[in-house]
Amino acid sequence: MKGPPITVRCDCGVVQHVPYGETWTCPDCGRRWDTNQIPADEYFGVLRDMRRYRIQAMALGSAIGLAVVLLAAFTHRPVFPLALIAMTGWWILYMPQWRKKVRMRARDLPRWELRSG
Repeated sequence: MKGPPITVRCDCGVVQHVPYGETWTCPDCGRRWDTNQIPADEYFGVLRDMRRYRIQAMALGSAIGLAVVLLAAFTHRPVFPLALIAMTGWWILYMPQWRKKVRMRARDLPRWELRSG
């Protein structure tokens, strides 16, 4: 699985998004930037954290959906209002906290200073 590209800002001001593990040569000044200078364990640790956050949100949403489906199957009562309440609670109560947690993690991401070659 490929990770998100790394934003490389050349000393001359050119900005380019480069995939991890590749090199990029600035078209203006000719400097080469190698993203292999970034420690792999740090880069893939960030990817692992972000994947874990996504899986947590999907798991909770799926659990709520499964609970509503099972309730509908075993009680034989209309659960549409309950499903609406559950979905609304998930979007209004859980998702803002989840987004806040993900944004805080994104702000705390390490910054790597690459050396041009």
